[in-house]
Amino acid sequence: MAKADTTGRSSIEGCMNIDFMRSLVKQYSELGQWTSALFWADAAAAAAGGGLDAASGDDVWLLASAMLARGELHRAAHAVSSRGLHRRHLLCLGVAMRAYLAAREPATAIKLMEECDPMLLEPRTTDQTHNRALAGVLVWQARALAALERRDAAAEALASALRADCACYEALDLLLDQHALTPHQEQQLIDSLPISSQLSAAEGALLRAAYRERLNRYSPAPVQVTPPDTECPITAEAEAVGSRMLEAAQSRARRLAAACRWQEALAALDAAGGTGGAGGAGVAGGAGGGAAVRAACLVELRRTAALFALAHDLVDAYPHAWTSWYAVGCYYYLIGKSELARRYLSKAKSLEPSAGCVWLAYGHSFAADNEHDQAMAAYFKASQLMAGCHLPPLYVGVECSLLNNFTMCERFLTRAAALHNDAKIVEESESGDKAMWSRVVGVVRDPHVAHEAGAAAFADGDLRSARDLWLLALHAAKGPGDDEVPVRWAATLDALGHVYRALGQPAEAARWHSRALALRPGRAATLAALGLCLALQGRERDAADVLHAALAKDPDDVVALALLDAIVDRLDAALTEEEIPQFPFPAVNISVPAPPTPGADATNTSDMSMSFD
Repeated sequence: MAKADTTGRSSIEGCMNIDFMRSLVKQYSELGQWTSALFWADAAAAAAGGGLDAASGDDVWLLASAMLARGELHRAAHAVSSRGLHRRHLLCLGVAMRAYLAAREPATAIKLMEECDPMLLEPRTTDQTHNRALAGVLVWQARALAALERRDAAAEALASALRADCACYEALDLLLDQHALTPHQEQQLIDSLPISSQLSAAEGALLRAAYRERLNRYSPAPVQVTPPDTECPITAEAEAVGSRMLEAAQSRARRLAAACRWQEALAALDAAGGTGGAGGAGVAGGAGGGAAVRAACLVELRRTAALFALAHDLVDAYPHAWTSWYAVGCYYYLIGKSELARRYLSKAKSLEPSAGCVWLAYGHSFAADNEHDQAMAAYFKASQLMAGCHLPPLYVGVECSLLNNFTMCERFLTRAAALHNDAKIVEESESGDKAMWSRVVGVVRDPHVAHEAGAAAFADGDLRSARDLWLLALHAAKGPGDDEVPVRWAATLDALGHVYRALGQPAEAARWHSRALALRPGRAATLAALGLCLALQGRERDAADVLHAALAKDPDDVVALALLDAIVDRLDAALTEEEIPQFPFPAVNISVPAPPTPGADATNTSDMSMSFD
């Protein structure tokens, strides 16, 4: 909360110390005793200038802030607007806009700002206090514009807030959470900020490191950018301080989750504290990314009990936070109850309409039920909310592939690859005689996009492009210094085996299937594919052994059954009478017992004979 300026008159008629009243407001506000703060703010405003109508803007701002903290939303806004202070006092304008946003009246908040003096909304080179107040107003304007579905204008307001006050981390957090800009545009914005002129060397170095860490949210490891003054002790200390911040741990968790290192991401969130800051994800809706990342990690790890406990705790503690109901929806999605998942995800959408991850999960719930049209509609909505993110077009491309619409699939997957890699999309007219899927091959760097594009190209019959895309996926999925890909990419290894077999290279295909078996031992489908490759190489006996192992794992595997029957028939047809094995029988010695004693069984065994004809 900004510090109120004194009026120069410390007493009224020698008895009222207004400065002391203002100090009481500040102290009680810091203690969270808002009723006491409201009382003394009311007293200070009434004493200054002879009444509330003549009170200064700073006193009315203290009064309205206390009302807003007590939940008296319209009363706080009226305290400002009834005196016209929103037109000439930035702090009063900000608190009135906050009140209307909390009351879910974003249009009224925008109207208040439009009535403000335009000169007041201009940044000042020599007055950073004014610029910080202006940045706060622009942040609330961006929230109101986002609630009104005016996302481009909201992104511009957040960029203006950062230019006015480069230390306004909330503006950057909102801008990145909304994915309003492409990675290149985000980097350009950060590079253009006047950090050196607004902050000292130490704080500027700390801010640059924090912003660089925040931008690398889709990189498995932070991009090491060596500053020119590597030996500068100020820069080294700033980097060390930044690495110890909780925000750094949360940013690292985002990167690890994007790299599919779910367990490490959970450990980073634990280091950041508790459930990832869900408490800040209430009406504000911007500080709850940690809870959303934690829920996504638990879904990928299929830890239903932990996700249930997380969702239960979040709903109990923060029932008005969209992340709480998002976690509940993720839990029902994980256990396969898509209808219930959509019900709770809809509640999360109503609390935070601009949360793109909720729309993505909403689309996943439809895709799980093979309702492709509804899933694509949800993904398109997420694409509108996250214009700079590559995930919505990726999922739209997957749905197009499932519907055998490979032309649209290639366009969306190319768009996803370009957004992730920040590359220029080559138009079809510029690609000449190249195959359709070569455009994706030229721009893709994300392993997930490359894998899905390879699957679509394989289904479309472009085997060479599918092979190139899957090889790119494996190369991108490897971590620094890793010789082998993680287990989750075993499906890509199997896919390469299938494409090499279709290209007429069964020996190479068998090698890829063997690598997949090393990651997922005993998988019946992989064993069946390996058996087919061995049979194509003429190794029927080895193929039969592998297929028997596949059926031991899954007796209902129809592919393995059909292949084994065909191989057995070929082996039977290849055998001749001379090749039929002859099994010698051991000699049989029959001893004739002694003559029976009288009264015993007199059966004659001398005529018993055995024939092997």
